[in-house]
Amino acid sequence: MKPLNYSILFILSLFVAACSNPPGNPLNQEASFPPSFDLTKMGLKVITSSINKKQATMNTLYGNAAALKDATDSTQHQPGETFALVTWKQKADGHWFGANIPGDLQSVTMLKTSGQSGAITLNCQKYTGKNLTMSADTVGNSAITKFILSERASVMP
Repeated sequence: MKPLNYSILFILSLFVAACSNPPGNPLNQEASFPPSFDLTKMGLKVITSSINKKQATMNTLYGNAAALKDATDSTQHQPGETFALVTWKQKADGHWFGANIPGDLQSVTMLKTSGQSGAITLNCQKYTGKNLTMSADTVGNSAITKFILSERASVMP
């Protein structure tokens, strides 16, 4: 073979080797949801996200279509809205200096509205830990409910 053919063969083998997945766990495994908790199957989409620097946490607020519509253009809540506030502990990104990414999953707070217009009932449930076990502790539910309902949707193109 000519030297040019060897060079082309060497370059092609580098491309093939570069495209393979590294062995082991996928990146950021500790931020994953347990298999029983699937936001896509619940029909929830991202509404907004925030960072709490004092507590070193990051939140993402998800909601169904009714919650997203309300967070986008209304201040009056309607029955049938479902919100999920997911909180992760921040951790330094090992691939990007100075960046933080979600670390350990801390909690998910589910808020659902029911009733009739003008008389809305709020149902707040908090799930904690990696396996998202339901918490019986209701301390702080009113503050977290107020926070969730006050959030406005991020501007999306």
